[in-house]
Amino acid sequence: MARIACPHCHQPISLAKVTASRGNGFSAQIQCYHCRAWLGRHVILTVLKVLGFYAAVIAGFVGYFVDGVANIVTPIIMISLIITGVTHLMDHLIVIDAPDDDSTIED
Repeated sequence: MARIACPHCHQPISLAKVTASRGNGFSAQIQCYHCRAWLGRHVILTVLKVLGFYAAVIAGFVGYFVDGVANIVTPIIMISLIITGVTHLMDHLIVIDAPDDDSTIED
């Protein structure tokens, strides 16, 4: 059972207990059942992470199967993996819509 911390109320959230969600794909959001804040991921960072990963994989296959492209493919793989790593470290849950009244936070 995965547990994450809500960035708004700092209470642990069990993903199995989340009932409210909206959107889909990269813009999917969940609602914290403690404070009712809508949480999601930063869309641009998530897209960059996925693109960096697939660029590294495709460049790796091209470098393995095509002769004479190692001097082009190697920097592409390294830059793509750096982009993937950095965006993975930066991509955390963010508060999309905070509740209007903070007195609704359950302890």
